[in-house]
Amino acid sequence: MTMKKKIPLVILEALQPIINDNLGLIKVIKDESSMFHLIDIDETSDFYFKLKKQDVQNHKLTYLTDLKPKGKENINSIATWLELEQVVTYFINWLGQLETYNKIHTVYDDPIIKTNQERFEKQFDIIDADADFTTFDLPQQLFLDEYLTNLQTKISVLKEGRTENEILELTEIENEAIDIQKHLTKETKRKIIKRLTHLWAKAQKLGLEIIKEVFVNVSAELAKRLLTGA
Repeated sequence: MTMKKKIPLVILEALQPIINDNLGLIKVIKDESSMFHLIDIDETSDFYFKLKKQDVQNHKLTYLTDLKPKGKENINSIATWLELEQVVTYFINWLGQLETYNKIHTVYDDPIIKTNQERFEKQFDIIDADADFTTFDLPQQLFLDEYLTNLQTKISVLKEGRTENEILELTEIENEAIDIQKHLTKETKRKIIKRLTHLWAKAQKLGLEIIKEVFVNVSAELAKRLLTGA
């Protein structure tokens, strides 16, 4: 039995259209203990939204809804029984909080990396209708795998003669490249581009020599392979 057939149809009909409009914010989790389980796509976040089970209370069908954060004023979790209309309202509010967290600039964000990434995202804007639903095709995945392998080799060379702090920063980029490789066949086009632009943004901050090796020298080929599928 597929996972979707373990979820009441009314839930899918109510929530799936909302999910489709917000795929850049969330990730689906297979969870045998919940009917429905989504998490913040930010891997450093512990925000989630779950529908644990359903029950009839006071002659009305309700759903045990467990989510984090509770609201703008409270980042703790909350579990409560809700009717379907309330579930939808809570879900929309929860997604709104994720979007606001992503957009707000704080002292915890590196403004240079954030600005660099925004520029790269504009340059590599995926306009494919299925960018939020599907992965890159196999030739694109193979191309990216080779690109990321070569990138790691270049970074190893770039570490030579660097300060301890610079080596640590280059190692962070190297680890990001490894992690992207692991997810090439599992994540959507837009998510992979998001990961790549973050990697490039960090490389640019480290210096022109770094970004030339990591991005500039292959930018035309990247654009051709990823944006046109050539």
